[in-house]
Amino acid sequence: MANYEEKLLKAIDEDIRSNAQMVVDLVNKETENLREDQLSFYKEGLKRETETYLDTELHDLRTYAATKSSQIKLDTKKKLLELRSSLVNELFDGLKKDLIEFTKSDEYITYLSKKLDEIDVKNGYFMVRENDVEKMSKLLKDKNLNNDVKVGYFAIGGFVYVDEENKKEYSCLLDEKRKEAEDYFRNHCEFRIDEEGK
Repeated sequence: MANYEEKLLKAIDEDIRSNAQMVVDLVNKETENLREDQLSFYKEGLKRETETYLDTELHDLRTYAATKSSQIKLDTKKKLLELRSSLVNELFDGLKKDLIEFTKSDEYITYLSKKLDEIDVKNGYFMVRENDVEKMSKLLKDKNLNNDVKVGYFAIGGFVYVDEENKKEYSCLLDEKRKEAEDYFRNHCEFRIDEEGK
């Protein structure tokens, strides 16, 4: 009988141990599932946070790049406009010097003569630079004209014919022609900068 009791106790012990191991395995499995679920939840949250952060960084980089690009385009336009202005000023400063030299040549007398032929001279008077009074007086005499020659204060040369009686004035001042050419050039030259900075 003692043997039977021992076998019974042994069977009960084995059954308890077997059930206990099954419970331990079940608890371990549940714990592992909970751990995996928690890790998945944290991984997903971290992934979303990382994507949001990267999207924000990318947006900031794009904004910075666009701003920098616009600034570079504006700086380039400014430099090109400054260069254009400098070149135009240099060109027309050189032209002014050339015109001053021109007024010292025989071609200048020819120029004045041709301009005199273009106007209908009546009872008006001529205004010229002080150093052109003698030249203009001689030209008028050569064309059988007896008009007065007065001194005007002009930057380069040429003349102004004033006929007060007929309310007419004719100007062929070289500095006016130079300024007209400069204005025309500045407004019509092919060097332009459009909105894209091309």
